[in-house]
Amino acid sequence: MRTFYIFKINNEFATLTKNCPYNLFKSMEQIYYADKNDVSTAYNIYEQIILPLNKMKINLDLFSQYKEDDHYTKFRDTHMINNFYNDEQTKLIVNSSYMVLKSTKSSPTFLDDLRELENLFVCDFENKDYFWLEKILV
Repeated sequence: MRTFYIFKINNEFATLTKNCPYNLFKSMEQIYYADKNDVSTAYNIYEQIILPLNKMKINLDLFSQYKEDDHYTKFRDTHMINNFYNDEQTKLIVNSSYMVLKSTKSSPTFLDDLRELENLFVCDFENKDYFWLEKILV
């Protein structure tokens, strides 16, 4: 199971790191693994990089898109897909400053839906994986 953390990056940092996301990932990784003694410094850096999410809009958009899907369930700010036909179990928790996506798939269904939001940066700290979530232009 993979765990992705999804952050909305402010425009200045997004512009600076769009072509070289490694530096942004390393900054987020340092915040993630910050020692108890460095929590206030890590929080200050986090506040400079991250923008708050529109939690209510994200929840409503996801619910309206999946409410007719038999594999989908929602409870408060948690969205789940349990599709045993394609072997996907995915859980998305929407918080006001970040989202947590846990899935058995390396490319979970919810990632496609979140592409509509701007400047989303996805980190999997355990697997050292990171990428910008962007619209795919056809």
